[in-house]
Amino acid sequence: MDLSIKLENTTLYIRVAALVKGNNGYLFEKHKDGYIFAVGGKIMLNESSEQAIKRELKEELDFDTDNFKLLSVIENFYIKETGEKVHEICFVYEVEEVFVEVVPSEFVEVDLGDIKNHNIKPTQLIDLIFNEKKVFRHIVLK
Repeated sequence: MDLSIKLENTTLYIRVAALVKGNNGYLFEKHKDGYIFAVGGKIMLNESSEQAIKRELKEELDFDTDNFKLLSVIENFYIKETGEKVHEICFVYEVEEVFVEVVPSEFVEVDLGDIKNHNIKPTQLIDLIFNEKKVFRHIVLK
């Protein structure tokens, strides 16, 4: 069971996201609405965020690694097109190992020089990628 909890008129999502470097850029998953987002998903009940990022990397990319570090926590408050309110807490990890396999068809590899020309959600992921000092950041989006 994933950590997706409906409370009154708001759904709480607790998620993980991975900034994964490929041979030519960063990997992002394609969304049906035209934007792209980081590899990841919801944390399962009784699963740590580290366990979740390992599981998501394996499920989505068939990528086994323990070489990652927590880069940010993003608290995101938004309203879906249906009018449902969402409170999302996302643990963002940087994978320090390069993914060298074939990129699955539902993903895209974006060149670092072209990354600002893509519709990436949340947009703050771009800032995290260019955060050269890799200083931990807590981001709140309302």
